Amino acid sequence: MDMRVETTRFGALEVDESSVVRMPRGPLGFEDQKEFCLIQHRPDMPFRWLQSTSDSALAFVVIDPAEYFVGYEIEISDLDAELLQLTCAEDSLVLVIVTVGKEGKTVTANLAAPVVVNSKTLVGMQIVLQDGRYLTQHLLLAQEERVSMENATAKAA
Repeated sequence: MDMRVETTRFGALEVDESSVVRMPRGPLGFEDQKEFCLIQHRPDMPFRWLQSTSDSALAFVVIDPAEYFVGYEIEISDLDAELLQLTCAEDSLVLVIVTVGKEGKTVTANLAAPVVVNSKTLVGMQIVLQDGRYLTQHLLLAQEERVSMENATAKAA
């Protein structure tokens, strides 16, 4: 069954209700927001929007951290795994929130507080990690820089 989601960025969208991510505790700072949908910004870009289904202006840019940060691993507590109804790590979808700095000159990713979603039940939550390796503002390379680096690496090999 489809539901209508109003967004300030994309206008009105029809979203399959069975694809809505439910966050019982809401994201940090937005604990009253409990339901979100994932919107693919453009098919050729890794960025997605985690859009609130009830607040048209509330949306977070998110990425899969594995695409940018080699070796990024998280460990969640048994309690968080239970709240997410996770029985195996393979069922988890890990996303990190991206922030664009002034005039778009810097783009950072919050690796310290990923959003973890059970891909089977679509229960999600933002988890603050107790891992000192990860910061709230890890510099993220622009897509063009990343492609250039990959091409240079491929040529060198």
